[in-house]
This record gives sequence, C-alpha cells and structure tokens, in this order.
Amino acid sequence: MYLACWGCSSARRSLRSPCRYGARRRRKSVPRASVETPGSLLSSAGIWRIADLLRGRVQPAEYGPVILAFTVLRRMEQARVRPVMTLAAVSQAPDRLVALETLLSRLPSAVRDIMAQLELLPMAHRLARAGVLEGVVAHFAGLDLSPRRHGSEAMARLFEELVHHFTQSRGTGAHYTPPEVTDLMADLVFAPDTAGTRHDLYDPAAGTGALLGRAADRVGACGVDVRLFGQELSVQSCALCRADLLLRGQKPHDIVHGDTLLADGHAGRRFARMLANPPFGLDWRHIRDAIRAEHGRGAAGRFAPGLPRVSDGSMLFMLHLLAKMRAPRHGGARVGLVTHAAALCGGGAETGESAIRRYLVDHDLIDTVIALPTDMFINTGIATYIWILDNNRPAARRGKVHLVDASPLWRRTPRSSGEKRREMTPAHLVTIVRACMAADEMDIALQEDADGAAMAWSLLPRDMPEGQWPREGEMEAQSPPHSGTAVRDATASADGWTRRAGFSRIVAGRDFLYRSLVVEHPAGEGPPARTVFTIGMNQDPQAWFASMVQPHDPTARLDMTRAAVGCAISFPRYFHRPAQVRPLNDIVADMRRSMARLAALMPGEE
Repeated sequence: MYLACWGCSSARRSLRSPCRYGARRRRKSVPRASVETPGSLLSSAGIWRIADLLRGRVQPAEYGPVILAFTVLRRMEQARVRPVMTLAAVSQAPDRLVALETLLSRLPSAVRDIMAQLELLPMAHRLARAGVLEGVVAHFAGLDLSPRRHGSEAMARLFEELVHHFTQSRGTGAHYTPPEVTDLMADLVFAPDTAGTRHDLYDPAAGTGALLGRAADRVGACGVDVRLFGQELSVQSCALCRADLLLRGQKPHDIVHGDTLLADGHAGRRFARMLANPPFGLDWRHIRDAIRAEHGRGAAGRFAPGLPRVSDGSMLFMLHLLAKMRAPRHGGARVGLVTHAAALCGGGAETGESAIRRYLVDHDLIDTVIALPTDMFINTGIATYIWILDNNRPAARRGKVHLVDASPLWRRTPRSSGEKRREMTPAHLVTIVRACMAADEMDIALQEDADGAAMAWSLLPRDMPEGQWPREGEMEAQSPPHSGTAVRDATASADGWTRRAGFSRIVAGRDFLYRSLVVEHPAGEGPPARTVFTIGMNQDPQAWFASMVQPHDPTARLDMTRAAVGCAISFPRYFHRPAQVRPLNDIVADMRRSMARLAALMPGEE
C-alpha cells in the first residue's frame, strides 16, 4: 500500500554524473531531497545584523530585496561543484562592483535570469553609491547557506520573516503553507500512486516554491517521480521558486511569471496532480473585465460555472484547477487545495460561490473536505480547509463526500510565529489519512490538556454506544505535550478520556443542495417585505409553505419566481454534538455547595 511507505528513507538509486549545481540526475526517480534543518535560513537576529549594515544608507523597503538577492546568489555559488568566481573573491577585489559584475556575467544564463528578476545588479550599484556594498558582500561570503543544509522550506521561511519584518501590507494566506499541511495534501493527492509512478505536479500560486518542493521531497521518498510546474505573480517569489527548481535539476522556466487568473501560463497543458494554497480574500476587481469576458465564453473558458464576489477570488483558483485537470479517459486528476470557510458555505443560493459548489456536486468532483485546526498559518488564525478533488474516483466512493473534522488534532507550538500557535504532528496526519481513506464513518475519543490540545486519541466506529471508551492498549496515538501543560480532567472519564467527538462523516453529495424560497408579507402602501427560507430538496415547497407559514401569517405569499437551488457544505450540520443537559437536581446541589464554600470564606460576625 502506498500510504504505508510515507516517511521511509529514500531508496538508493543508480546515479549519473552530477550537474554543475550538484543536483543528481536519476533514472525513474527524483532528485535527492535537500536536507532540512529546523528553523529559518537566517534567524531573526541574523536578518537584523544585515539590516544594521544597511541602516541609514538605504531605504528600509530595500532591506528585504537585498537580503533575498544575496542569499540566492550565495546559495547558487555553494551549490555549484566548481564555481568560476565566488563572493569571497569579490569581497577581496579592489573594485567590488566591477568584480560583482564579472561574477554575474560568468553565471549560466538560467541563473543570470533569476538574478535579473531579483534586480541584483541595479541594487549593487545603489549599495556601492551608499558605501555598503563591501560590507554586504563580505557578510554573505562568510555565511553557510548551502542547499544541502537548507532546503526550499528554509528559503520560504526566510521569505516569510522578511515579509513580517519589512512589509507593511501583506495578504492573508498569500505566502507560506505550513509544512504539515503540505504533507497532508501530498499524502492524500498521491494516495493512489505506487513507487515508480511519474507525474507532473502543478501549483497555480507557486509562491517561493515551498509547497511544490516539500511535496516533491515527500513523494520522492516513496519513489514517485514528479516534474514541477507552476505560475507566480510576484517577481521576487517567482525568482526564488525558479532558483529552487534549478537546484533540484529541473527546468526553472517551468515556473511562469504572471497573473494566473488573467492569463494561463501553461495553456494547453493538463495535469494529473495539483496542489495549491491560493491567497485568501483576493480582490480581483482590477481584472474584473477580463474575468467576466472569459466567463462569458462558457465552456471554452475556465470560469463557466460561476463567478465569486470581487472581494474574494480564491474560488477562481479552484475553477482554474478544474480546467487544468487531466481527462478521466487519460487517467484523471487529483487536486489538493486550501481555502477558508467562505468557500464551503459563503453566499446565498443566487451567488457565484453557490453555483461553483453546485457544479462540483453535479459533476461528482469532491472526494474529501478536511477542517484544519485554527491558528495554523503564520499570517492568519482563521479556520481553514483542505479540499481533495478527483474526476476519476473508484466506484465505491462515487456520489459521496468524506468530511473529516480534524480541528481537535493539534498541539501548541514551542514558540509562536506570527499567528501560528498550533501545529500538527506526523501522528495526527496518519490518523487523518486513515479516516479519509476509510469506508466507514468514525468518531474520535480524546484526552486533552488544559488548553484543549489532543494529548492522546483513538478512532472509534461511529456506531459504538455512547459511554464506551477505548480500553488501555487500544489508544490510536499520543502527542507528548510540551513542558508545563496540564491534563484537563474536570470532565474526564474513568479511563482519562475527556470527550468524544465526530471525526469523519460520509455524505451523499446531493445532500449539500437546498431550496431557497422567498415569502412576501404585505407592508401597507410600501413594497412587500421579503423573508428568505431554506428547505431540503426532498421537501415540497407548497406543502412546506402551507404547513409552516400560512397558519401563522394568512396574508403571506410564496413567490416561486424567486425560488432557487443552492449548495453549501456545513460542518456543524454533521459534527455538532449538543451538550447533554445536566439534571436540575445536580445543578442545584452544585450551587448549594458553592454557596457553602463562599459562606465559609466570609468573616464571622463579632
């Protein structure tokens, strides 16, 4: 089984001669994963040491671009087997600017293109005029930024640090995907694949390439070979992503620079595997005319099913991914996508968001939706969800959607980073993948600490009677708490379990559809007041109106001309467990005990 091999060490393969950037070319395999080390490429203290060199000489807005450009240059230098010229030689040259220009001119054309995107040479001229080029070059010449020590994830963390320190406005969810979220998406999207499989992997909002790079490393550890493709709007992010592909021995220009929504940089190409974390709350009014024109082309364009509100274009990326899916007759495609809650249930029946969800249901494209814990992303603490889309599902899963509420599975991070205060462990991911692939619905028994983090858990059959808990030895997994945490035991069972919650539900896709009905109420001389109601698809509108509205308001009228069919995916509908009401006598007894304790604390009368 393919899922069983995640996390195994990379298989040894026969190697050809290394390319000049150290990436090994392999037969039927992937380039060796970079060795990741904890933390960022440069720590916050390291970033500020460089900023101290620049302070007072260049504008603060240029601190980030300077650090990024010289970091990439140093990484490229250390990756080359035999660099023609080094930053150390530049730092010793009589004229550093001329020496740096010579170094850049001797780089391969692909690297020169990346340096041009990062505007390294114009920046070097400004640094030379400010008298700080010598110090910057000497500083970076002494740093070990080798790709073998710091992989693509470390580069993405550096980018996030620079955004956090030096950028005033930053879009929610626009940059870094947490590594555990990437791992979970990769596990699920590549679940059907076995060792020796080859795929093209595409990300339409590639950023710095951290999502693509980490996913490639993860599936590569199990012998799945992927060629990476993507598109990115930001010039800097695109340059970093291309640099990462170059270090991996892949083609840097498979990452296209440009606005994915405005123009598909890989037009005519379809993909079998896709991952994306598009920006949340993306305003697309500046390209509204072009998007609406493509929508008007119907099936010939990418946005035929519907258009979301102009203040949030994340679902446009979903439509773009649908248009890029390989046809089922050629093997189909699987997509992993991160969205916020509005993509599941935002907007009424008449909105574009509802129309897009209905298109997904009508075409049986939704395989799984996973609710993640909050506070998982660096720049937002909102609830987020993973969608797994598939246009060629096995017969046993067709017509059904797996909903998994993974929000209880988290632990607190040792130290917060921006809004990120929670993380998921490999044990959490194993449990989630198991529930996603299972044919039966499951609940979860939890042992939680004082913060509500899951210290231990076990999956249960949904039909297991309430009050029954896993016996000792049947625990699914444990997540050791960080020091200082305490177990919450106020409501724990005799075995230490604090609560039972719904974990996975298998729902017919058509169950997400509903009818939206408008009831008019006369309002004197003015226009009638209108109230919108939603009912299930199995209910007759006239019968519902006759039994639920007319007896209470005989003057009301059901306006069927305004009726519509909507689509919404509501997790509370399937996972909400009402708290059991305590017996009144128990509540009264608790109040009397509390009053007695308070009375004992009162000073006695003299």
